[in-house]
Amino acid sequence: MDKTTQILAKQRCIPMAKLMNMSHAQQLLQALVQSNVRAINISSHIPEGTQLLNYLAKQEGIVAGAGNVQTIEQAREALDNGASFLFSPVFDTRMIELCNGNNVPIYPVTIHAEKAKQAGLTVLGCYPVEELGGFDYIEKMSREGDFSFIVAGSIAENKMDYYLSHPHVLAMTGGWMFLPQHVQQNNFKAITEALNRVRAYQKAER
Repeated sequence: MDKTTQILAKQRCIPMAKLMNMSHAQQLLQALVQSNVRAINISSHIPEGTQLLNYLAKQEGIVAGAGNVQTIEQAREALDNGASFLFSPVFDTRMIELCNGNNVPIYPVTIHAEKAKQAGLTVLGCYPVEELGGFDYIEKMSREGDFSFIVAGSIAENKMDYYLSHPHVLAMTGGWMFLPQHVQQNNFKAITEALNRVRAYQKAER
């Protein structure tokens, strides 16, 4: 397992920023540092997502990646702006080859285990987890290949223990820690408190 995936597996809960923009950048960084949550997923769909990714990727100790990457152009842009990992809801061999060539892990989604094995992948995205079949999908894919999964798809905080309990679930990513009202009100006290709860999911050092 590569170093970045090891970091995500240790953190287990990877916050996904979908509502942020550059006006939140410094406060978001401060909240991450204060809570000791050092990996974050920036959605490629937010208007200033690329700039926010670029800013966070330059910060010491922060592992910033790009989420919801759907095209090769978005993948190139994310890598050019310092992404340490990519989540993609599609399975595009061009994106996989691009990431491999840059030594950046990508976690795409597929229902075809053979395709994933041929691409040399051992960690896949699982999004949207319920629509794919939840644990039934994970177990079926795991029987066909030795895969681990990073799950996503509107996972509420009270479902965290459920999903992370599965032996083939490496981690999850989602945005429950960034409630719209807290972002809109610039309430980073509440956001930091939520990120402190994220920290509780981290695996202890051995």
